[in-house]
Amino acid sequence: MLLTGVASSLAQIAIYYGVMLTLFRYRRMLGIGTFFCALCALTFAETYLAITVFVTVGPLSISPGSVLLFSGKLLLLLLVYIREDAETVRQPIYGLLLGNLIITAIVVVVSMQPQTSGIHPQAVTTISESAWLSIWGTFLLFVDCIAMIILYEKLCRFRLPLVACIWITGATILIFDHIAFFSALNIYFGVPLGAARDGLIGKLVACSIYSAILWAYLHFMEHHEVGIGHDLRDVFVALTYRQRFEALDIEAKLDVLTGARNRRALSQEGPRLVREAITANRPMSVLVVDIDAFKQVNDEFGHAAGDRALKFLVDLVKATVRDTDPVYRLGGDEFLVLLPDAAPKDAARVGEDLRQAARTAAMPESPWSLRISVGQASAPDDGRALDDLLEAADQRLYAGKARRRGHYQEIPAPAN
Repeated sequence: MLLTGVASSLAQIAIYYGVMLTLFRYRRMLGIGTFFCALCALTFAETYLAITVFVTVGPLSISPGSVLLFSGKLLLLLLVYIREDAETVRQPIYGLLLGNLIITAIVVVVSMQPQTSGIHPQAVTTISESAWLSIWGTFLLFVDCIAMIILYEKLCRFRLPLVACIWITGATILIFDHIAFFSALNIYFGVPLGAARDGLIGKLVACSIYSAILWAYLHFMEHHEVGIGHDLRDVFVALTYRQRFEALDIEAKLDVLTGARNRRALSQEGPRLVREAITANRPMSVLVVDIDAFKQVNDEFGHAAGDRALKFLVDLVKATVRDTDPVYRLGGDEFLVLLPDAAPKDAARVGEDLRQAARTAAMPESPWSLRISVGQASAPDDGRALDDLLEAADQRLYAGKARRRGHYQEIPAPAN
């Protein structure tokens, strides 16, 4: 009986989280609304199962709705906060709150119908009691979600392991919710507090399983790192700091003129990308690109023309390389392209594609045609650190310039 109950519970968890985490993983493609709709739909199953179905798992008698679905729902909402932000997680929280209040209001109206309408007196009493219980449960859910986010942020400040932050947060909120809910049952309906024991044990066990699953998902599927907490003076406004911070951080890493990443971004991202490639024994190449005779362009046509050329070059590079190949402005007219998983021959092909694209592309409103030089280096042959690769690529770029003096070509004026 014990093995059967445990196997059944684990199967339910596997189905529940297997589907929900799949929807969350592909939220960029399907839309986060798909995940939220499924989560809210399961809330109705959770409520129904919580009051109608109890199963025996060894010495415990638990409700799948209360123990498995409710516990899982809370931790899924925590997952949304961890990977998205309070801006996003408040949507299902408010939605569940308002939805439950609407249902409760309808139930109260139905319970007020006169008995002549065909409603059995006992049914009226049951509906009325369920309505007030639903209001209390809805209020607790709202408090649970806010408290859960605040507690998680507080725990992050101690730099605890991610799985510990998730488990402590989930277990604490589940204990609070369980005690508060069963206290209401005891006070208003005379349900003995001893009946709460099995459910609480079941929820803590479920919380441990869900925490391990979420840790594995975040670690292997989304590579999450625990962040540092922040001031919580205004819960749902202040907690959006992460979204705002990330937007400002992205903006601070962009070159204002060209839209390429800047040296700050390179110092944070470049060494890590090279190090990861070396560690995983994957190929890694870099290209250094600059505009031939750029000073002459500025001198003869003005700096506005030079600025247009820089923007045009970055657009050209981005259109030629892969979306996963970051482009950085090193300074002046010199740019760096990182090519993860690109062997030397692949990098050589990309470099030639860039030269060809520059030769054939016509810049709008420009009296000259773009010519570029490209230097290439690959790890580990040319070095095992970003600085080594940059130096090797720079040397090859200037060696190429020495073989053919850089020049620009004027485009003949159109015949009248």
